[in-house]
Amino acid sequence: MVLVLITVTPIISSAKINGIGITVIEISPQPAEPGGDITLKVRVTNEGVEKIEDFSVKMDVQYPFYLKSESKNLENKRTLSVGSSIDNVYYMTIDPDAISGIYPVEFDIYVNDVIFDSSYNNVFVQVVGRPDLAIKANAIDNIAPGDAFPLKLSVYNIGTGMAKNVKIVSESESIFVLGSNVELIEKIMPAETALIESGFIAKNELKPDAHQFPITLKYIDELGANYTSTYNIGINILNRADIGIQSIKLSPTQITSLDKVHITGIIENTGNGAAEKVVVELENGDKSYKSFIGQLRSEDDSPFYFDIDPGTAGKKDLNITINYIDDFGPHKIQQSIPMEVERSKTNVILLIALLVIMTIPVAYHVYKRRRSENGEQ
Repeated sequence: MVLVLITVTPIISSAKINGIGITVIEISPQPAEPGGDITLKVRVTNEGVEKIEDFSVKMDVQYPFYLKSESKNLENKRTLSVGSSIDNVYYMTIDPDAISGIYPVEFDIYVNDVIFDSSYNNVFVQVVGRPDLAIKANAIDNIAPGDAFPLKLSVYNIGTGMAKNVKIVSESESIFVLGSNVELIEKIMPAETALIESGFIAKNELKPDAHQFPITLKYIDELGANYTSTYNIGINILNRADIGIQSIKLSPTQITSLDKVHITGIIENTGNGAAEKVVVELENGDKSYKSFIGQLRSEDDSPFYFDIDPGTAGKKDLNITINYIDDFGPHKIQQSIPMEVERSKTNVILLIALLVIMTIPVAYHVYKRRRSENGEQ
C-alpha cells in the first residue's frame, strides 16, 4: 500500500508579483499504490490587480510519476482576468518499483514567454512504499543428530518501503537456537540487506533424513501495518558412527622377547549411525596385523584379537588404526599402546650354565696340575 501526500510550496517571486497562484485542490485516490493511477487537480488563479495576457503552465513530470493525460492543455497561451481561475486535472501513474521517498512535480509558469523561477513552483509528493522481506541462508553442511552448527542469514528487502522492528524468530521443535530464539533488526531500507548469524543444534532424537525448519519474519512498515512471513530452511541430517576402543589387554603381563604376545580388545560404536567396513590394524615396527570386523551398528561392540611377535627387548609403542565408513565418508582413528619387552630369564640361565660348563675343564686342569706338583714334591 502506498500513501501519497502532496505539499505545495507557495508561489511567490515573479509569479506571485504578477498575480498568478497555483493550488492543489484534489489528490485521489489516497492512499495510492505503485503501479496504480493518481489524479492531481490544480487551480491557477489570478490574484493580482490586472488581467494577465499570454500566460501558460507546463507540468514537468519526473520519476516515479508518468503523465497519462490531462483535462486541458495549459501549455497553450491563455488570458486570465483578475479574480478568475482555471482548473486542470492531470492523470498520472506511479512506477510499480517506486520506493519510499519525496519526489517533486514541477510547474513551469510562462508570461509573455518569460519563465519564472520554477523552484518556487514545485509540488512535493511523498511516496510511502510497502516492504517485502525475504531470507537467504548459507549452505548447511551435512550434520548428525546432536550436532551444533552456525547459520548465516541474509534478510533482504525486495519491497518498496522500509521495514521496521524486524524480528527473526525460530520456532522449530527439532532444530533449536543456541541462546535467544529472536534476533532483532531496527530497520531495513528498500534494496538493503541485513546479515545475522546464530548458532543452532539438531535434536538428538532427530531421524537422519532431509529436514526443513521454519524461520519467521515479523515486522512493520512506516505506517505501522504488521507483516509476517515464514521461510523453511533445508538441512540434511546424516548418520554418524563414533568408533573407539572400549578395552584392550596384553598377555602375558611380563613380556619377553621369547614370548608370543596375545592382544585382545573390544571396540564400540557410540554414534547414532552404523559403521561399515570396520578394520582394526596393528603395527609393531615393520610388522603389520589386521582384524576385520565388518559392520558395527549403533551401540554395538565387537572383540578383536592379535597374536604378535614382540620383537627385541625394550620399550615401544604398538600403533593401532581403526578404519571405517559411515554416511559422512571414510574415517581413520589412531591410538598407541605402550609395551615393554624384557630380556628372557632363560637366556640368562643358559648363559650361566654355559659359563659353568666352560669353567669345569679349566678347574679340572688346574686341579690336576696342582696334584701333580704335589706328587713331585
